[in-house]
Amino acid sequence: MSMESQNFTVPEGKANSLKNKENGFSDPSGVFPKIEYEEISSVNEIARGFKRVNVELGGSVKDINFDLNEESVSTYPNSQVKETASGHIVEYDDTPGSERVMIRHNSGSGVEMRADGSVVYSSTKNTVRVTAEDEKVVVDGDGELQYNGNLKLKVAGDFDVEVGGDFNVNVKGDMEQNIRRGLITDVAGTVETQIVGSKSETIGGGFTTLIHGDKNDIIKGSFAENVQVDHNYAAGGTLTMTAEKEVTLSTKSANITASSLAVLGDSGTIGGLNMVYYGHTAHIPRVNSTSVHATAMYATTFHGDLTGKADSANHADFANTAGEAPNGDAGSPGTNINDTTTAADSNTIPPTTAIINDALENSGVAIKRVHVDDFNQLFNRLDRTAHYGGVSKVDLNTKEARSKLRDPNNASNSTFISALIADGTISPFATRLSPLSTGRIVGKDTVARRGTDTLGRSQNSTKLYKA
Repeated sequence: MSMESQNFTVPEGKANSLKNKENGFSDPSGVFPKIEYEEISSVNEIARGFKRVNVELGGSVKDINFDLNEESVSTYPNSQVKETASGHIVEYDDTPGSERVMIRHNSGSGVEMRADGSVVYSSTKNTVRVTAEDEKVVVDGDGELQYNGNLKLKVAGDFDVEVGGDFNVNVKGDMEQNIRRGLITDVAGTVETQIVGSKSETIGGGFTTLIHGDKNDIIKGSFAENVQVDHNYAAGGTLTMTAEKEVTLSTKSANITASSLAVLGDSGTIGGLNMVYYGHTAHIPRVNSTSVHATAMYATTFHGDLTGKADSANHADFANTAGEAPNGDAGSPGTNINDTTTAADSNTIPPTTAIINDALENSGVAIKRVHVDDFNQLFNRLDRTAHYGGVSKVDLNTKEARSKLRDPNNASNSTFISALIADGTISPFATRLSPLSTGRIVGKDTVARRGTDTLGRSQNSTKLYKA
């Protein structure tokens, strides 16, 4: 027997007679026969293989992949179908290669067991599942869980998550963690944190950081540390501090101790009223002082009044009274009490202006020039505001970009459009107001046409309609 659809021609008078309730061959409810089954075989179209009905797999997510194999339609008489007046369907299909069991509500909800062993649960409204005791779910393959609304998860006991591979969390909004006890983080590899905005930490107790490698702090803006009590710096190697403009140190008491000390300056002041200097050698072209006291002083020329003893005139203090000595005696020379021990000369290269400037620019103690992300290239990778012309701080995919373009202000933002095209997010032709080319054009005037398919309940083979 051919399984193609067969039309049974019933005379109009007899058809009206069959619908007459008094003849006893009509449905008292007026439902049957349904329009799609009038004057044709009453065997369900699903059972005859003329159509395939599945549970509803729509929803708001159109691009999700359910990984379901396509199945062929049923072959008569391998499928048993029960379809109620409202559209509920129960199907048992034994068609080779398409064996399945389906229970489908007229809303599209239901359960479907497919030929390959897959089970599909579908609900067009709410789903409620209650388990009185334990529940275990084992999935040997991949899983995907997507909620278009909110998701709340409450665990009264412990919550353990074990991930064999990578663990990725992508949060488009805010993320808040409230931990009442401790937090332990053990990372075997590298930790990288990128923050577009600010970061603030408030610690009630101590803060200790142990680093076995190097640490580099690179700061584009200002850096301020405020310590209420003590602040200690200790370096096992060299401690270097440099500033391009100025270094200011102020305290009530300062101590600098070094085996070798060099203090160089092209100008400035060293000393105070109560300062005391100790040293062996001093190179001072000019001294302005009311009083100078030294065990030994050496100079090519002395200018002014000198008080004290000369090496070759032990009684020089009495030279102005030598003419008053009796018998013309100028006095006995006495004993030379001068200490002939002198300090060894220690001469270094004079710190001239040229030498000091060269040291500041080219030596190991030169001023270090600091430049951090001069053109904000690194920052703009984190904060996409400048890249997108102020439209978004974060990267946008194609769906998000098209949503932004619905705003006329964004659609006219040339920086935003250029960035999307350069990133490959949208096509270069996405903003064209007219198509690149057109095919066959149909005029807007309607033309009466003659159909070839039966329309409605009419038995006429054709009917005029407007396109």
